Amino acid sequence: MNLNREQFLKAVEHGQALLKELKKDYPELSLKPVFSRFGPHSGQCDLTTEFLKMLKEFPAMLVESEDKTRLQQLRRKIKEAKTENNKDNGIRLQREEREVLKKLLDPDFPTYCGDVMIEYRPENLKYEPLRRLQQDSRLPSGLNTIGNIRVIAGSLLDLKD
Repeated sequence: MNLNREQFLKAVEHGQALLKELKKDYPELSLKPVFSRFGPHSGQCDLTTEFLKMLKEFPAMLVESEDKTRLQQLRRKIKEAKTENNKDNGIRLQREEREVLKKLLDPDFPTYCGDVMIEYRPENLKYEPLRRLQQDSRLPSGLNTIGNIRVIAGSLLDLKD
């Protein structure tokens, strides 16, 4: 299932709230939040609500659509126009980019892939606190296994509620 903008923002809010709690209890790990997916359409990027950053760093977390493809094309053409110093074409392309982006950011339009995970990466790898964290009852037990260095808060779909 895919998520619309409101559901996505709610999932990120829940992920950030949980991270805040966990950082208090496991400060030695210096947890850093990321979006991630392994397997088909894998990728990752920092936890952000900036649409263009996600599009650039982890486009597979966004649902495939004509608008997404068009936005990616426009961003390349805008970059080319800047390189060629073609101001008129750049302005026209930026106007078109804003229109496409407006459609993709519509609160009711399903834009985000629900199977993308919010994960907390330890910047200081300390195994004993990491093992305790992976067993913390606030995290989904089926997704976090001892011996792995991943700490998964859940999928966007799970965290939206």
